[in-house]
Amino acid sequence: MKEEELLKAFYALSDPVRLGIIKILLDCKELCVCQITEAFKLSQPNASFHLRILKEANLVICEKRGKWNYYKVNAQNELINLITPLIENMPSRNLPYSYCEVNP
Repeated sequence: MKEEELLKAFYALSDPVRLGIIKILLDCKELCVCQITEAFKLSQPNASFHLRILKEANLVICEKRGKWNYYKVNAQNELINLITPLIENMPSRNLPYSYCEVNP
């Protein structure tokens, strides 16, 4: 992994919201952007900003289905594969519902 890629990844993961997004994507495997906005109580532009940072760091991948964008962790990313056990062991956010149960 190149230095520039590491810097982008560490910058992306340095924000609690983005780290939380990675955590719930690891838990749920895939989520629609609307589920992410609901889980974190983000506006759509704010969620798009965080997801763009994660995507530019190559930590998540996006698939468009109809009018919805679905995100999942990029399993091909070397850094994600190394730190997944650390992220999975983080305590989950205190939300009133399971992230995976938020309907698009």
